[in-house]
Amino acid sequence: MFSRWGAFVYRRRRFVLLVMIAIAAAASPLAAGTSAQLSAGGWLDRNSESARVSQRLQADFGGGQSAYLALFKADAPGADARGSDFQAAISTTLARLDGDSRISGITGYAETHDDRFVSVAGDAAYVVIGLNMTDDKSVEAVDSIGALLAPPAGYEVALTGFGPIQKDSAALSEKDLVRAETVSLPIAALVLILVFASLIAAGMPLVVAGLAIPTSLAIINLVARQTEMSIYVLNIATMLGLALAIDYSLFITSRFREELGKGRSTEAAVQIAVATAGKAVVFSGIAVAIGLSGLLWFEASALSSIGLGGAIVVLSSVIFSMTFLPALLGVLGPRVNALSTRGLLRRIGLGGAMDGQVRESRWERVAHAVMRRPIAVLVPVLAVLFVAGSPFFRLQQGVPDASIFPAGLPSRDAWVALMTDFRPGETSPITILVDTRGDATSPASIQAVMDYAARVDAIDGIDRVEGPFDLVDPATGAALTADQVAALYAAPAGSLPPQLEAAVTGLRSAYIRDGIVRIDAISPLEPAIPAGTAVIPRVRAIEPGAAIVRVEVGGVAAVSEDFLIAQNSRMPWAIGTTLLASAIILFLLFGSLAIPLKAVVMTLLSLSASFGALVWIFQEGNLHEFLAFNPIGFTIAGNPIIMFAVLIGLSMDYEVLLLSRIQESYRRTGNNTTAVAEGLAKTAGVITGAAMIMVVVFSSFALAEVVTIKSIGVGMAIAVFVDATIVRVLLVPATMRLLGEWNWWAPGILGRLADRLGFSHVEDEEVGPAVPAPEVGASPVEA
Repeated sequence: MFSRWGAFVYRRRRFVLLVMIAIAAAASPLAAGTSAQLSAGGWLDRNSESARVSQRLQADFGGGQSAYLALFKADAPGADARGSDFQAAISTTLARLDGDSRISGITGYAETHDDRFVSVAGDAAYVVIGLNMTDDKSVEAVDSIGALLAPPAGYEVALTGFGPIQKDSAALSEKDLVRAETVSLPIAALVLILVFASLIAAGMPLVVAGLAIPTSLAIINLVARQTEMSIYVLNIATMLGLALAIDYSLFITSRFREELGKGRSTEAAVQIAVATAGKAVVFSGIAVAIGLSGLLWFEASALSSIGLGGAIVVLSSVIFSMTFLPALLGVLGPRVNALSTRGLLRRIGLGGAMDGQVRESRWERVAHAVMRRPIAVLVPVLAVLFVAGSPFFRLQQGVPDASIFPAGLPSRDAWVALMTDFRPGETSPITILVDTRGDATSPASIQAVMDYAARVDAIDGIDRVEGPFDLVDPATGAALTADQVAALYAAPAGSLPPQLEAAVTGLRSAYIRDGIVRIDAISPLEPAIPAGTAVIPRVRAIEPGAAIVRVEVGGVAAVSEDFLIAQNSRMPWAIGTTLLASAIILFLLFGSLAIPLKAVVMTLLSLSASFGALVWIFQEGNLHEFLAFNPIGFTIAGNPIIMFAVLIGLSMDYEVLLLSRIQESYRRTGNNTTAVAEGLAKTAGVITGAAMIMVVVFSSFALAEVVTIKSIGVGMAIAVFVDATIVRVLLVPATMRLLGEWNWWAPGILGRLADRLGFSHVEDEEVGPAVPAPEVGASPVEA
C-alpha cells in the first residue's frame, strides 16, 4: 500500500508539489492571526460546582460580565490613598470613561469607603471598572479603554484582570515563539548539515517544516473560532511542528539517500523510502496523535485544546512528509546530494566518521556489547532511571495565575501587587451560594445562614465571612440577632434612617435573590497555590443545616480545585486509552504481542526522568537562576499530563523507526540478535540526529519567559534525550536479547489478523533488488 503511494506521488510529483505549495501559501494569512483567536483561560471545568456557581451568578445576580481592575499609585512616597488629593487623582483619571456605553460602573474607595480598595500600607488603591461585555470582548477593548485613562502628573495607573492579562500573555507568547524559532532553526540546520553532509539534503526537512507549521496554525485559527483554545496551543503547536516535520522528513530523506546509494533509480528510491520510512512516519504520526488525543478526555479547554491543536500539527506534518517531500525528492533525484559539505567536515576533523561501514560497525559493537550482558546493563540503568524519577513522588499541582508571567509585564505586576499589597483574599473571595427554604430574609433562613457562615468562619484558612446579614447595632457595636436583621429587611421603604436603609438596600441587591443568599469567605491564602485550593474541600464538607436546601462553592480557588479534581478523575482514562491505542498500533505494524508491551514499558521509563526533573527543577526551584525563573512552589497543573500526551507519541516515533529496521533484518536473516544489532546500526545515527534536533527545538523554549512553556520545553528535551540514548541504545537491545524469539510472537488468531491486514509486511522487497553502487556520504553525527 505504501509502496503504491510512493509510486503515485512520483508519477504526479510536479502536480503534488504545486498543490501543497498552494495550500501552504493560502494558509499563511490565517496563520499570522492565530494568536488573536486563542484564550488565556480554559481552566474551568464546565460540569463542575464552581462552573455552576459562575453560571448562577450571571443568571441570578447579573454577574458574568467582565471587569478591569485599575491600580493607582503615586510617584511620591508616603501618599495617602484615602486622602482627597489621591481620590481626586483617581476621579480625574477615570473622568473620560463617564458616558462610555462599554462601562457598566466604577466601584472603589470613593464609592464605598471600604478599606478593601486601599493597600495595607495605605499608599495605593484600586477600582473595579465594570464592563458591558464578555471576557473575550474585553481583550479587544484594552487598548481603547486604556487610552482614555489620563492620570495627572505624579500618579500612575495600570490595568489588570482577564482582558489585560490575556492581551499581554498573547503578546508574550508571540515574543517567546520568535525567540525560540530564532535560536532553534539555525542550530537545527547545522545538525541537519552534519547528518546529511549536503546543503540540499539538509534543506529538505526545513522546507517541510516551513510549509507544515503555517498550515497547522491556519487550521487552528479556524477551529479556535468555533471553540475555546488555549494561548499555549500557539507555542506547543510550533514546538511540535518544528520537531515532527523535521524528524519525519529526516527519516524519509535518509532512507531515500540510502537507496540511491545502493544504485536504485530515483523512482525506486522514492517508492522504498515511502514504503519503509514513510510507513514508519505514518504509524508514528498516528501514535503521536493518539497520545495527544488523550487530552480530549479533559473538560477544561486549557488541556483539551492542546490535544486538538497538537493532533492538527501531527496531521499536517505527516501529510506534507508523505506528499510534498517524496514529490520534491522525485524531482531532485541524485541532486539531493548536491552542495556536499564532506570536504569541509573532513578539514575540521569530522570526516573520519563518514565511512558508512565504520559508522555501522561502531553501533553494531555497542549493540553486541549490550546483548552479551543484558542483565548487567539492564539493572543499573533501571536503577538510575528510578532515582532520576523519584522526585515525582513529591508532586504538588496548582493552577497558575498571572504571577507566572515575568516581572515587568504591566498586567502581571498590577495583579501581583493586588495579591501582596492589599488585604489578602479581597480580590478573589470564595463565593458561596446558599439556597434557603422559602424566603431568604425570614428569621429562620437568616439564622440558618448565620449559623452556616459561623461554621465556615471557623475553618482553618478562612479569615472571615462576609454576607448580607453581618449587621451591627451602631450604638453598642453588637451584632444584630436574626430576628433584628429580619425586621430591617422587612421594614417598609422609607421607614428606616436613610443611611441604614441605603445599607440594607445595597446588601439585598448584592447578596440576595429570592431564596438564594450569596456569602463571601475571605482566605489569606493565594487561590493558585495548593494550600489555597485545599481550603475548598474543607468548606464543602461543612454541614449546611436542615433549613438550607443546597450550598455551592465557587470562586478562583474553587475553579482551581475543581480543575484538579476533574483532571485526576479523568487521568486514568486518558493514560489508559492512550497506552492501549499505542500498543494496538504497534501490534498492527509489527504483528507481535511482546513488542507493544515492551514499548509501553520503555516509554514509561523514559518519561520517569523528565517527570522527576519537572518537580526537582520547577516545583522545588533547583537551577532557577540558571534557567531564569522564579520558583512558584508547585508544579503547574496540566503540565505532567500534557508532557505525557506529547512524549508517549514521540517515544513511539523512535520505537517505530528502530523496530522497523530490526523487523526488516529479522525477516531477512531469521536471527534475533543479528537483527537487533543491524537495526540499531542502521538507525542509531538517524535517531541521534533527530533527537538532537528535537532537544534543540524543545530546549529553545526554555528561553521562554512564561514558566508554563519553559517547564514543558525543558521536561520534553530531557525526555527525548533519555529516550534516544539510554532507552534506545541500552534498554531496547538488552530487553530484546532477553526476550529472544518471543519478540516476534503473537497468539495464533492475533498473528493471523495482523498478517491479513498486511501492515506488518516488509514492502521494500516489492520494488526489486538494488544495483551495487558507491555508498552515499554519511553523517558525522551518525557515527
